[in-house]
Formats: sequence, structure tokens, C-alpha cells
Amino acid sequence: MVKTTEEPQPWTCLLYTALRLSLTGFAMIGVDVALLWTQNGAGYSIVGTVVPPPAGGVPGVYMRVDTNLGAVDRRRSRRASVQVPVVLILPSGQMFPGLAIDLSLGGARVIVDLDVDDLGEEALIDMVDGLAPGESVTLEMLLPDGPADFNCHVRGSDEPGDVRLLFVDVDAEARDRLDAFQKTQ
Repeated sequence: MVKTTEEPQPWTCLLYTALRLSLTGFAMIGVDVALLWTQNGAGYSIVGTVVPPPAGGVPGVYMRVDTNLGAVDRRRSRRASVQVPVVLILPSGQMFPGLAIDLSLGGARVIVDLDVDDLGEEALIDMVDGLAPGESVTLEMLLPDGPADFNCHVRGSDEPGDVRLLFVDVDAEARDRLDAFQKTQ
């Protein structure tokens, strides 16, 4: 197994492993924090707690790293930045066109087109309710070799129309087609 490391690396203080974060602003001592990033298509995180700067250390925000959870690969499969036309279908049958902008064998991030002319206030409320975390939806994706349907659970939504989906019960044919498409990206 090849392991590549990049600076900055955590360093060991007398009592724990710490990171100095290049942050401007205020960080309250004792607050739990998680740093999340994507590198080479995989997602990673470091979890810890904000601590006081070490005596004589460089000023800044310091984080004690929970070494049991640090640098954990959060994703089971690689992600690709894409722009694939999709339609989100709620259990009610209501359909919302959009674009998958982040895609893996395990899920997708979708931006729903909120500028659709016939999208009224009631439809918008139904969409927000239907895309709440934990809800089940169907994602129809237009792959180069034709449409494919994926059953999904909503993982989260940062704002209306921006939704993260987890694929569930994907059949082998759809998975193979998605894998073949993703390898071209």
C-alpha cells in the first residue's frame, strides 16, 4: 500500500496530537470541531476539540486531534465532478428536473432547477418536505447510454434545491453502467 502525505502534518505536543489551523477570527476553547476535505476524489475528516495554544507556540487556533477518528476516509467510492441531467421523483410522484454535479457509485449531489416556470409555492414546499434528510426518492439520470433510475435516501440539503443523495438497492446493471460512465469522467 502506497501512502502519500502532504504538509502540514499534525505534530505531537507534550500531551496530545494537535493541528494549528490558519483561521482568522474567534474559536472557543473546548468546542468540538470536524475538518472535512476532498482529496484525489475521496472524502476525509479529522475530528477534535479546540484547545489553548501551547506555551511559546505560534499564535493561532489549535485543535487537539482525536486519533481514533482522524483522517478517516468517509466515502466508500470515488467521486467525480459531472454535469448530468436528472429528474428527482418524490414518493408523491412530483418530478423536479435538475443536474447531478457530484457523482459516485454510492450517491450524488444534485442541484434542482428552481427556475421552472410552473414551480409554484406549494410545489416548492412539497419539494423541501420531500427532500428532508431520511426521505426516499427516485433519481432518474440521463447517462450517455440512456436513462437509469436509482432509489435514493436523502442524506442532507444545504439549501433548497441542493441535495445529497445516497443510492440504495442499486441493481447490478445500473451500477455497471454508472461505473462505466464515471470512469470516463
